[in-house]
Amino acid sequence: MGLFSPYKNSEPTPDPVTPPASPGAKPVGKERATPTRREAEQARRQRLNPQLTKKEARLKARTQREVETRKRTASFDNVPARALMRDHVDARFNVAEWSMPTLMVLLALSLIVSPMLPMLVEPTLYATWAFMALVVVDIFVLWRQFKKLAAERIPNEPLKGMLYYGFNRALSLRRFRLPLPRVKRGDSF
Repeated sequence: MGLFSPYKNSEPTPDPVTPPASPGAKPVGKERATPTRREAEQARRQRLNPQLTKKEARLKARTQREVETRKRTASFDNVPARALMRDHVDARFNVAEWSMPTLMVLLALSLIVSPMLPMLVEPTLYATWAFMALVVVDIFVLWRQFKKLAAERIPNEPLKGMLYYGFNRALSLRRFRLPLPRVKRGDSF
């Protein structure tokens, strides 16, 4: 009896009993070659850290960025003052919302039409300045209304940065605003 040696056993090991094969049966096998060590390691690495195509890697990175951005902005957007500003901007018609399309049309008029019709240069310029003044007045009214609303609903909440936040939200088109609008236009909130 080998105490420390596995090869010196006093008892012989019994032979495993194999079932008798039936005369018409095929031998049971694994039907593929044993993978080499390199192939096994490569398969293990692929399971742990899959190799993605460029398209799959870009898609995965994009979704991770979107999830991280949502998490990061959720903490900022859950402030009561921001929620109130969002609802206030979304509930009213904003002239600033149409500033980018309007200014692009006026720019196209001044660049394309003005060489052919020089008499349209001055009216286009005046229209541009008038529209910008209208946007400034609209933002001023938005801010005044919001300050009154905030004084009623959240009196002790600081309003630092809310003018800038409301201006940025009012500038973007309604369908592109994030977080998405909760209030319909004209509804009270």
